[in-house]
Amino acid sequence: MTIAEFIRESVLRPRLKQSGCLVVYDAEKRYRDLCFDLAADKVCVVDASISSIESRESALLALREVGQPKASLQAVLIYVPTRRPESDEQKQVDPFALYAACGVVFPHDDGDEYLTGL
Repeated sequence: MTIAEFIRESVLRPRLKQSGCLVVYDAEKRYRDLCFDLAADKVCVVDASISSIESRESALLALREVGQPKASLQAVLIYVPTRRPESDEQKQVDPFALYAACGVVFPHDDGDEYLTGL
């Protein structure tokens, strides 16, 4: 198993499955392909690098669908090609902080930062 496969299958996929919503902050654009590899019939991947407004709308519609009974979607992954906001002030201006609060964030802690350095 390659490092990329390990990150996708042992880190990203389980978090996405458990929470239903995963926001991947990736200023260095290391994880873009891994995120898009997770796209499937029941997983929507939203690319925030194209348009912040359109991607927020797409993410909102997808998250709304995930929350419905008998939903056609099981999870939404939002790929954000910027640094993860650290402070409360940064989170207030981050258009994707709402989705991060609804689910989980990658990188989340120092262990995830270690994965970035691999």
